[in-house]
Amino acid sequence: MKLVFGIFILLLSIGMFAQQQSTREAEMLMTKVLISSKKNDPTHKLNSYKYDAYENLKVSGDPEALTGPGYKKTELRKTLKKTGVFFAEKTSQHIYDDIEGYKEVITGANMPGFEKPVYPIYNIDFQSENIYDNTYIIFDQEFISPLNEKAPSLYDFKIEKDTIINDRPVSKIIFTPRYKKEAQLFYGSLYIDHQTNGVAKAVFKKTGDLNIIAYHDFIYDPTTSLWFNSSRKLYVRKEKTRKELEILGARLEVGIEKKVGDDQNASEELYLIIEALNSNFKTNKEINYGRKGLKIEVQDSAITQQEQYWDKYRGDDAFSTTELARFMDLDSIVAASKITRKLETLDKFKVGYFPVSFFDVDLKYLVKFNDYEAFRIGIGGQTNEKLSEKFRINGYLAYGTNDAVFKHKIGIGYRINKEKNTWLNIYKQDDINEFAAESFLTDARVYSLFEPRLINIPTFYLYKQYGMSLQQRLFPSVISEVSLSRKRITQTTNYQFNPTGDPFSDYVLSEISLGARWSPVSEFMRTPQGYQEITRGYPILSGQITQGIKGLAESNFNYLKVSGKAEYTINRPNKTSTDFMIEGHYSAGEVPLTHLYHAYPNAPNKDEILQRFSVAGRRSFETMYFNEFFSDKLLIGQVKHRFAPFKIFSFLQPELVLISKAAWGDLDNEQRHENISFNTLEKGYLESGFELNKLIFGFGLSASYRYGAYHLPDFADNLALKFTFYLEL
Repeated sequence: MKLVFGIFILLLSIGMFAQQQSTREAEMLMTKVLISSKKNDPTHKLNSYKYDAYENLKVSGDPEALTGPGYKKTELRKTLKKTGVFFAEKTSQHIYDDIEGYKEVITGANMPGFEKPVYPIYNIDFQSENIYDNTYIIFDQEFISPLNEKAPSLYDFKIEKDTIINDRPVSKIIFTPRYKKEAQLFYGSLYIDHQTNGVAKAVFKKTGDLNIIAYHDFIYDPTTSLWFNSSRKLYVRKEKTRKELEILGARLEVGIEKKVGDDQNASEELYLIIEALNSNFKTNKEINYGRKGLKIEVQDSAITQQEQYWDKYRGDDAFSTTELARFMDLDSIVAASKITRKLETLDKFKVGYFPVSFFDVDLKYLVKFNDYEAFRIGIGGQTNEKLSEKFRINGYLAYGTNDAVFKHKIGIGYRINKEKNTWLNIYKQDDINEFAAESFLTDARVYSLFEPRLINIPTFYLYKQYGMSLQQRLFPSVISEVSLSRKRITQTTNYQFNPTGDPFSDYVLSEISLGARWSPVSEFMRTPQGYQEITRGYPILSGQITQGIKGLAESNFNYLKVSGKAEYTINRPNKTSTDFMIEGHYSAGEVPLTHLYHAYPNAPNKDEILQRFSVAGRRSFETMYFNEFFSDKLLIGQVKHRFAPFKIFSFLQPELVLISKAAWGDLDNEQRHENISFNTLEKGYLESGFELNKLIFGFGLSASYRYGAYHLPDFADNLALKFTFYLEL
């Protein structure tokens, strides 16, 4: 018995030693792989390269898997209900240049059933192309790759066996997460070339909400001593629970369906499959990069490719005859179910429009509320491409229930250049505006069911304006606008502007403004419909200069205004993020208070905390009272840190945000502004607080506190408690 026990202990010790030896060898090999990663990564080793690709996406499953508020009756769901499948395929050229970067040129695009492709699908990063990147992406979600520089502290590695790929000896390394509960880690295998330490094959697996398997096969190029990715595959199926993904504006739950037939033991069919084949690799040669500043470019001819074009790419075993027939039959089914109309509606609704035939109704104008007008009821919008791609008519009509006055705007635009989306616009407008509310011409459109600060604003001026503007995308990353306008200003208060001893209650301002917005790190796609920002990168820089011209169209004053803004966000794989924003304004000359600057105050001028309880803004100072401060020179800074959502229940995942804000300002010639009392910000204004967002139906709570030089004697006067509202469309 002792002998048997001794042999068992010996064998166990030998096994443990062998396992430890295998682990040490694997770790040593992975160290070599990480050290050699740059020389094995084509984007680091080569000045340029290019290859052709064919890729298809297949979705099949129960149409009831389409879920989510507002999406239950999408035409995509109807399509799946009738066909059981969705299919898309494309051919493209992948180009890399060490100066211009990476770019995909789509040469063929086919989505059976659609008159034209639904272009946003090309913006979905289904699966990483380059496995040497620090993060590996699946469905736009970042995971920590086993080839990440931090991988040795996150993964356990073990050499399993040696084998041959492309007549070259390779070692198979198994990797597993060291921390089992870490959501951003994979398990799987890497096949490492003995000579180059490059990856010859890779398999990434993930279990949990989704069961994911991603494959990368490579082909060796002896000329460059590099392994090029020859094919990719991604399989997604249901594991234990359902997990929503968004494709084509509809939320899909990935699942499994049984194959139809008498065999009850038939294998389960995967719900989503992506397959890509790469070929015709060219390296370090003169490459025609084409349009610059783009990540994706869909050629105009891509959507006109005929059926015989696709036959040569699909291959003999890409589809079964029955499967292909189902895919091709989508043309009549999709047309009958009007999926294109539904997708158009969803796309425009996200930016605040609802299309009705050739007119897009602007949802921003339907109902608002403010101190001056009370309820503001209106209708507005613009014509769309169904009426004309060359011109558009836009405007609105609104009525205030308190002042009992109609406001309106009417404008006409003509598109000069489709490629740069150049529009020449003329307009006439009669409305109200907030005192000292400076805005950037090129700020992206922000859609909200209501505007939080608008409810609290107490002071407005009236204006009648006409003007013209030229809007243009100078480059994919730069949008610009030039405007020339004339405004007649009328007061709703006793305010008077007295620059020279002759006070003005009403006056005329003629201005020429030039604004630009630069997103140097954002990624852009060009389609036959124009340019789209597909991935927002930071920083985002905005600048604007305005010149008031005295004597032009009876204008009363000369002045100069300059504004700038920089935004930067750090997004992390653990779903936390930090936002930074700095904004500055400067003016010189004869500028009335109506056109100077405030720091976006949002505290109603009331005594009690609960009387000031309202809705917090996006960039406003929640503890700063309206009309408390005005400036002709203003600097604002803001920092927000968002923690990952707290998963209390599936329907309750609140987000905690910590916020600090600061403002500094000054004002020359304060005596010019009569019949109004206010302070200046030369001592610096400080405010900090927190938000607890998305508690129920998009609503949350916030608390902010004012401190520093402008701290008030009573504690309650420095405190602001408010709702927050963040609606995800």
